[in-house]
Amino acid sequence: MKLFNFSFLTFALFGLLLASCGDDDSTERVGEYENGILIFNEGPFAGGSATVDYYDRSSDTLSRDVYSSVNDGQVIGSILQSATVIGDNAYLVVNNSAKIEVVDAGSMEYRNTITGVFGPRYMVDLGNGNAAVSEWGSDGLSGQVKLINLSSMTVVDSIAASGPEQMVVANGKLYVANSGGFSESNVVTVHNLDLSPETSITVGNRTIDMVQDANGDIWVLSGGSFVTNDGASLCKISNDSAEICIPLPGFPSDLIIDADGENIYLVVNGNVNTVNVSNANVFTTVGEGILSGTVYGLGYDGKEDHLYVGTTPDFSSQSTTYVLSENGELVRTLTTGVLTNGFLAR
Repeated sequence: MKLFNFSFLTFALFGLLLASCGDDDSTERVGEYENGILIFNEGPFAGGSATVDYYDRSSDTLSRDVYSSVNDGQVIGSILQSATVIGDNAYLVVNNSAKIEVVDAGSMEYRNTITGVFGPRYMVDLGNGNAAVSEWGSDGLSGQVKLINLSSMTVVDSIAASGPEQMVVANGKLYVANSGGFSESNVVTVHNLDLSPETSITVGNRTIDMVQDANGDIWVLSGGSFVTNDGASLCKISNDSAEICIPLPGFPSDLIIDADGENIYLVVNGNVNTVNVSNANVFTTVGEGILSGTVYGLGYDGKEDHLYVGTTPDFSSQSTTYVLSENGELVRTLTTGVLTNGFLAR
């Protein structure tokens, strides 16, 4: 669920839909979804279900709603916030339905459901048999970061956080962007891998997104205060200190980095911009005159050095995904599910 303004905030954290497994023969699908782009679609805010599409590089074909196709028509649930692959599994973080669906990353076959998460947002591998999940809580204010044991697929510990969003594991620590949830926060909290707190770093208002670059530095996007209409910024964290903070206009969103860890992409004033980490003050617009609709999600395919941009005409129609080359030229367009918000290259 993207958060462009207060009207969108009111749609979060309601309802419950449970998905169950199909009984297809897994040997028929081993590796079927391992050489392309998994495309994640939130689904409508009110009713309906999230979906996963898949673009196959080798055949230049798009398969729609592969989760339901593989699992006998079962649905993911309401608002697919994000997804990540850890080992052989893909973890689908389903915000409104308050769960994480676990599927085989190569076949999309259902494996398990992780419960005990409320308003979950993002999940990262801690590299020690555990993962961390950020959540806003059922009221959007009582946020937590929860520790998930990947063997038992259960919540084993938690700590309080303020509307936690994206997380990065770096230098043996967990960095958490605290947005404030339905309130506002301006800090990145730093934790040991057992979630015990270490320090906090002040950045811009409503901290939402983070990536790590090739130098090991962390770049933090703050989306700006909805109350005071200011405080949006792109900050670099090095040695647990905010060394560079570049003010940004409006309410920027969707921070990603290319496969080399050198070029950052983000949405500023509705446009996709890129900036090199070695020259962070120079922003260049990408896809100008090509993209149509509201930009809702970004992704990067390092195998082909292509930028994926999901756009939407509204909040209930099919999305258009634009695939751009390194030079910003249009490679192809794809019609994808409702509210395409993320991509995972495999």
